[in-house]
Amino acid sequence: MIAESAKIVPVLVDDGDFGSTIDLDSINMAGYHKATFIFTFGATTGDVTFYMKSGVSEGTKTNYVACKAALGGAAIGTAVAGSTASCDVLGAWQDITTTLALTCTTKMVVIEVNASAMTDGDNWLTGNIAATAGIGHCVAILEPRYGSNRSGTCLK
Repeated sequence: MIAESAKIVPVLVDDGDFGSTIDLDSINMAGYHKATFIFTFGATTGDVTFYMKSGVSEGTKTNYVACKAALGGAAIGTAVAGSTASCDVLGAWQDITTTLALTCTTKMVVIEVNASAMTDGDNWLTGNIAATAGIGHCVAILEPRYGSNRSGTCLK
């Protein structure tokens, strides 16, 4: 089971218009190698801008964390057999050094963050999204440094 080899963490739920900016729940990455954020969006107004920052405490966003992002190939629920124009096929990976803006209406976005890219001494990782308006959700899947079928929380 994936839940026994990885940590699944809900970090954003917004079933109304999230408006300007919103922080994801902060994750203590001290016990993890990598975080994979899986966003799903409903209708959004304009592009959604993403960034990941690290800090020494929960909610502290001091240093940008370089990472990679990929956008789903089509609107969620769209599938074309054998085609890259399907919602479950990711487009090319893009580097995020500070921020990245993507057109996300009814699409999935995946962001990969390696803990080794975080500033030394920073254990907390906080993502942020910004858009004029929209609906979005996000779950992070963490790759643990040490295996366990039931790990404690990585949130505050």
